[in-house]
Amino acid sequence: MKKLIVLIAAIAFVNHYNPSLLSFIWQKDGAFNASGTAKALLFVHGECGVPCNAALEHLKSKSIKPDVIDLKDNADGRTLLLRYVDSTTLPVLVVGNNIYNGFNARSYNEFLYEIKGDSIFSWRDKRVYKQHFNEFNQPKVVIYSARGCARCSDLRDDFDSYGIEYIEWDINNNSEAKIRYNILAQAYGGSSDALLYVGTRRIEAFEVVSVLQAIEDLM
Repeated sequence: MKKLIVLIAAIAFVNHYNPSLLSFIWQKDGAFNASGTAKALLFVHGECGVPCNAALEHLKSKSIKPDVIDLKDNADGRTLLLRYVDSTTLPVLVVGNNIYNGFNARSYNEFLYEIKGDSIFSWRDKRVYKQHFNEFNQPKVVIYSARGCARCSDLRDDFDSYGIEYIEWDINNNSEAKIRYNILAQAYGGSSDALLYVGTRRIEAFEVVSVLQAIEDLM
């Protein structure tokens, strides 16, 4: 419960003293049902080929029925896409406030957790992500760090400034964390010097604002 209070307090603190930092979270277009729950929106193109087909097949395999927008000869669809991204890389998946360009099965699952819960994951992944939650099933802020990670040092300073509690696992000195890191990093080429997570959500940009958005989504 302490972590929940601290994380909510951090969001309130930032919003009070620097609301512009969070303005894009509160104002950004997203994919939501009328009830306010997250849904999946997928932008594809008839000539996109393998990545779009892989995205569609993956969502089907997870029993997710996205709103599919085919951009071929679809000016309105292209206009809608620009509300979310400037890039023309397809497919584009939107889940709630989260946007992913291209296709990566693990990244898709981490976003789709907001819709399906942990049923979206394999048994092995469930064991990994379980370590990212506390005993009250509230998401932890987790850093998997390695030697020479300069951005980890900057992030620690930011977390301390905003009063955000986090756990850091040194993969060079913690064998269990190293195993989890290897499972997670495999999907991203395994070359990262660190991984940052909030619960099941990988935070690609090592920035406080991205962490706060994930906390807002997953709480």
